[in-house]
Amino acid sequence: MNRYCTAVLALFLTAGLMLPGSALADDPEPADDSTNATSLVANAWESDNTTAAPQQDEPTLDVSINGSLRFNALFRSYGEQADKTLGDGGFTFDTFRIGANGSYGGLIFDSELAVYPESFGGVFLQKGWVGYEFSDAREVQVGVSQVPFGIQPYASSSWFFNSTYYIGLEDDYDAGIKAMYQANGWDVQGAYYMNAEQTDFFAGSNFGRYSYDVVPVNSFPPFNGGDANAVNGIGGYQVVPGEYTDKDGNPVNPNSIRSPIAEANQFNVKVAYSFDHGDLGFTKVGVSGQRGQLKNLNTGDTDWHAAYAAHFQGRYGGFGAKLEFAQQELNPPLTDSEKQRFTEGSDVNYAADDFVVMGAYNFPQRVAAKHTVYSSSVSYRIPVNVGPVSQIKPYYDFSLVTKDVEAWNDNATHDIGFLTSAGPLFVYTDLNISKGHPFNHPGANFASVMAENNDNEWRTAFNLNIGIYF
Repeated sequence: MNRYCTAVLALFLTAGLMLPGSALADDPEPADDSTNATSLVANAWESDNTTAAPQQDEPTLDVSINGSLRFNALFRSYGEQADKTLGDGGFTFDTFRIGANGSYGGLIFDSELAVYPESFGGVFLQKGWVGYEFSDAREVQVGVSQVPFGIQPYASSSWFFNSTYYIGLEDDYDAGIKAMYQANGWDVQGAYYMNAEQTDFFAGSNFGRYSYDVVPVNSFPPFNGGDANAVNGIGGYQVVPGEYTDKDGNPVNPNSIRSPIAEANQFNVKVAYSFDHGDLGFTKVGVSGQRGQLKNLNTGDTDWHAAYAAHFQGRYGGFGAKLEFAQQELNPPLTDSEKQRFTEGSDVNYAADDFVVMGAYNFPQRVAAKHTVYSSSVSYRIPVNVGPVSQIKPYYDFSLVTKDVEAWNDNATHDIGFLTSAGPLFVYTDLNISKGHPFNHPGANFASVMAENNDNEWRTAFNLNIGIYF
């Protein structure tokens, strides 16, 4: 299978890199939906001239260091289910990021290391790739890169993200090879990812990552070698002698979290076109598709997963809009005995293959195996001149996830906020009103929020994210 995938990818890259290219400067401003890199070298190897080329200067290494430091002031109303340390609110460290990007002739690279609190995954690689820029329009990236799917880099505008992120279809990163052609209004990207962005060879149950992936769960609590009598990050479950219980002492089914399934051999294609409206702005429409394997690490069996999306993005003066529709189906290749163990001794109203386990930020959670997501964002950029403040961008994000299991509840999110820009300072102010949003949900039900979502209550959270970017 790997040989077949490699051969198909090689043919794809060869065809893509032979497309005619032109300078990206002739295209409309792509705004937030761009992964362009600066061109540094002419595509000299395309020339048919066999005479000796004039002496060229040696390329130089050009490196830029960048990063950010962010904090949150978060306030919620969870009552009896409030956080044990922060209660209904507090001031917390969010993340520190440090990265570097640069070039050496036609060679280009980009990397970023994320440092979160230990309970949210600690230190992990968000992205890290090396590539080659064949021309202003064409490049290839190898390593952990952003998956070409949907509106990039974000389908949302808020700090909380839309639900597309929590089902692995927004700002996702995986490990493989990606080819890009961006010129004359076209944005064509294709990629092959051998696996998700795990950073070591033995990360079978490693949930310490930035983006959501199908991740195997090889054991029940404690996941990270913690105290077996302490409530852990799975969402309030704890271990007591002889049985599994929730935080209220009620028995739970441990097999509802175990899963030996991981991602493998994923192909992605994205095609979008931008219509230039001159000084007014642009309209960008496109479609995306992905298909890959889910692998049972216990048996080696595989089955398929796939997603597709139609997306629209526009900027008209200060007004911006993003719309996306996506569907995803994931088929975990569980054995009959694994399915039977799941239902033994439990009264759940779903089967073992109705969900997969996804993980990020050191937490696993169940996600419906078949779902549809609707995502939208509208914003307006207001230039200001008040001290260091240069721009305020109010926005409204909405997303909805519906599931094929009739008994499961939808996830709906309304986010009203604004971004304040002042030089290197960016402040997100968000009021999140949601039903089943993973980052606005009590811990006791976190593991099920993107699947059955039995809690199904509207909750409100106010968050202020303060970040310095350099």
